[in-house]
Amino acid sequence: MTDTPGPGEIDLDYITPINDRLRAMAPPVTRELTRREADTLLRSYLEPPCFPDAVRRLAERHLLVLVGQEETGKRLGALALLSRMSLAEGTITVLPPGRSAAELLSRTEYAPGRAYLLYDWIIAGTDRTELINLARKLAELGSYLVVTRNGAPSRAVEVEQAWGAPDPGELFDLCLSTYDLRAGLAPEVLAGARDRALTLTTPAQVVRLAAGLGPIELPAAGRTRPQPVLAELRGRPRP
Repeated sequence: MTDTPGPGEIDLDYITPINDRLRAMAPPVTRELTRREADTLLRSYLEPPCFPDAVRRLAERHLLVLVGQEETGKRLGALALLSRMSLAEGTITVLPPGRSAAELLSRTEYAPGRAYLLYDWIIAGTDRTELINLARKLAELGSYLVVTRNGAPSRAVEVEQAWGAPDPGELFDLCLSTYDLRAGLAPEVLAGARDRALTLTTPAQVVRLAAGLGPIELPAAGRTRPQPVLAELRGRPRP
């Protein structure tokens, strides 16, 4: 990874929950996420136990729908999966969440060798035939699409992947190391914070706990922050 933030910088925007109503109000437009921005977002990413199997299945099928409870890291997991694929173009195209399975199959234009992401799918399609046909279409182009949605798996088991959160203790340790947050903190403070992390139920809570242990530095001039990037992807103006 290159052009990542300096010590102390930490991404907090991706873990801000947005309810379904706000998601539905997002404009139906396609946006782009550069590889540099994706690498920045993934700097402190910890792969959950299901990740290796998901990489294998995406490589084989070219389409994968990550299914699970809210705030289990599906959005960053989708980015991490796409970053593992061999692509002709590093930019990730983010599709609007309001498209149906039929629209993704017949009314969406895909370029060869590209990566596509559809997060927080609003009109979740469970039509097995449509999703399998979409996977075949993407495979013919050598392109990949990862979709995230909340809920339980459907009948389209060939292209769905049950998703879960990473180990909270390991994620906490990774955040401390990645953002150099241990400096100046007493061992008992770190131990108490880690014990607290083990009781938290979502990756978002763990990252916020770790971020609260140290100062958050502003980025150097010219360096892209992930917060405005994802704000724009969600249809909100950059500050």
